[in-house]
Amino acid sequence: MLLYGDDRMAVTNTNDTASTTTAVVTIRIPCGADGDLVTDAEDRLSQTAAVDDVLIDELHSIEPKLSATVITVGVAVRWTTTMTQAEIRDRLAEVPGLESIQRIGWDQGLP
Repeated sequence: MLLYGDDRMAVTNTNDTASTTTAVVTIRIPCGADGDLVTDAEDRLSQTAAVDDVLIDELHSIEPKLSATVITVGVAVRWTTTMTQAEIRDRLAEVPGLESIQRIGWDQGLP
């Protein structure tokens, strides 16, 4: 058995230190957007600093307007770092077209 020879085994950390937040948000998608409403909303949410992944898992409402469509969705956002709820609220507030945040919660991770 070699303890400190050339055959050292690499040890990797498999703990996911990134936190995942679930939220219900209302976001305005301009008419003529490139993709569908869900894809555009995911793209907008992904632009936020420290976002690793975004998954929209529920569509709560669609409200067509003259120059945009307002949708309310349930999302799971995986962050590259852990943050407080206030920091998450501040980050989400920077999303282009975000109109409101109805709920913020925590989850164990994205599927």
